Amino acid sequence: SMMEMTRALGQLKKQGTRPRRTVIVCSWDGEEVGLTGSTEWGEQFADELRKKAVAYLNVDSSTSGSDFDGSAVASLAPMLVETTHSLQDPSGKSLYEAWKLSAARTREEAKDSRAVADDNLADTRIGSGSDHTVFLNYVGMPVIGLSFEGPYGVYHSMYDDFYWMNHFGDPGYRYHALMSQLWGVLALRLANAELLPFDFGAYAGNVRQFVAELSKGKDMSPLDLKPVLDEIQEFENAGKKLDGALQKALASGQVDAKFAAEVNAGMMQVERNWLNPDGIPGRPWFKHILYGARFTYAHLELPGLTEAVEKQDWATARQQAAILRDSLSKNARLVNELSARFAGQ
Repeated sequence: SMMEMTRALGQLKKQGTRPRRTVIVCSWDGEEVGLTGSTEWGEQFADELRKKAVAYLNVDSSTSGSDFDGSAVASLAPMLVETTHSLQDPSGKSLYEAWKLSAARTREEAKDSRAVADDNLADTRIGSGSDHTVFLNYVGMPVIGLSFEGPYGVYHSMYDDFYWMNHFGDPGYRYHALMSQLWGVLALRLANAELLPFDFGAYAGNVRQFVAELSKGKDMSPLDLKPVLDEIQEFENAGKKLDGALQKALASGQVDAKFAAEVNAGMMQVERNWLNPDGIPGRPWFKHILYGARFTYAHLELPGLTEAVEKQDWATARQQAAILRDSLSKNARLVNELSARFAGQ
């Protein structure tokens, strides 16, 4: 899938079509030994990535079946869902419709009572165990994850070979081709967007869910989370206001290039602002305060705060809640400032 996507990008270049922004295609060594290749590269270029990088698209295991699974930080989840409308699944449906059907089956099997909807179709609970880790948890870049999955059985075994793929995993390599298309379209949308397609209102709603899940079934009386919830509301209001300004500007077709670059730089800073330079308690390398991982690779939202609450370490929990509150406040101010720039343009 990666080679075909790269071939297509190269063909566009030969035809004289170049993206607005650089697209870097990476094939990592050492994923199975501590994510070594991606981690070393991300650490080496962290400063430059924080200044310039828009997003990281992660495709760990491209295709082992026909069921699409997409994940993303919440600010990019709406763009991922929207993009699947424009691609056709080999079943004849749009990729979007096929995704909804497979998501409904998966939730039924897992006894997950949530109805499938656009605002919960993409998985916004992102753990570790794959090469996105350094970019999200250390650099502070938004990430998207893509895969086509099937029944588990041959992964990491001697049977995971071309014969199995040709006969069982993806006969005809139709889903590999679709992955190439989706990967390339997402890359070009992010690379060519006049104004970057971030949705911070959706992000705020996601953080609110994280706080609600943290509090569910627990005695939280030693911890006052109202200041956090208040700042989530401020961030959500700011995000919705900016989204309206972005849509209006794009509809007008008149966006000054210098102005757009300044607004895009501000929007890119939002993800960086979720980083705590000191890291989460006990694991300073992991710096993202919204997304983390347990030692099993499983997702762990609000990692510093959640682990403190689980240990009933209320002093640390209050400290982590204050960091979360301050980061939300900082991003609400930033997003409001970006909206004000549109008003004064």
